[in-house]
Amino acid sequence: MNKVLDNKYPYLMNFFDTAIKQNRLFHSIILHGSNRYLQYAVALELARKLNCLEDGKDDCNCQNCRWIRDNKHPAIMTISRIDNKNDTSHTVISRKQVNDILDSLITSSDYHRVLIFCDAEMKHLKQEEMVEYQEFKTIEFKTPQEEDEGKVWYPSGINHTCFHSEAANAMLKSIEEPSSKVTFIFLTNNKDDLLQTIVSRSQAFCVPDYKTLTYEVEFLTKYFSSYPNFNKDNALDFAQALYNYQVEKDLTSVCILDSIQYYLLQLVKANSSNDVLRNIIFRDIQKIEDSKKMLMAYVKEQAVYEELAFYFVNRK
Repeated sequence: MNKVLDNKYPYLMNFFDTAIKQNRLFHSIILHGSNRYLQYAVALELARKLNCLEDGKDDCNCQNCRWIRDNKHPAIMTISRIDNKNDTSHTVISRKQVNDILDSLITSSDYHRVLIFCDAEMKHLKQEEMVEYQEFKTIEFKTPQEEDEGKVWYPSGINHTCFHSEAANAMLKSIEEPSSKVTFIFLTNNKDDLLQTIVSRSQAFCVPDYKTLTYEVEFLTKYFSSYPNFNKDNALDFAQALYNYQVEKDLTSVCILDSIQYYLLQLVKANSSNDVLRNIIFRDIQKIEDSKKMLMAYVKEQAVYEELAFYFVNRK
């Protein structure tokens, strides 16, 4: 068993160990959570256990384990809008891409084939993303693509934007009636980001991050001083302040939105007896979740911040 993953997720990894030994592992698996590098590591570890020639031992050096650690196994495929592409689409996992992959499953194989679906891009990592990447490297797996001019392969959660219903629906029959020794794994932030018909045919597991987060929220005080009221004249200033702080601190936009949610949760604790204010805060927290989904749909960060600012101004 992988020592890093075993220490982080003892119950989850023990469950997978038992399911594999008893030949009861589900043929379609959803891994959800906020850290896709950890999800990807769990997916690769599952693939390694399913193909190991020595009962999945952590220190096994068989050919299958070596291939999977190097991300070069012929039966382990990572499918994203930039991985395993045979067409010119750049923003989605295409119908043709899915069809080509499913066609490859028709022929028999001595290996247990594992298809890992996610979104991904090559990018320069921000501070907290680099922390996640360095943690992934300690697990001794490699990403599908090597670093290139400072850009790193970065996985993100699959969703309706990059995995349209047409491509997803093309997989349903294969998921419902899978070929022998084939496992589908979907990495996502939230199960709701996948087609419900796929969710209903899969077994879902949370892969929590367990990291201790430190939120710097002092910069928000100026704009929330009269909360729940919001100064209309400060709306664009607020949006620009969020973006400037993100750039200054080398943070992701999701981290900025997490900080606002954390700030609002502290207001809930300070106003626990004020039911009216609590309801407003919880609606605002949900609105910020919607803003995160806008980011996942590739809306520009500044536009997301501006839309959120004007929501605060105009909400009833």
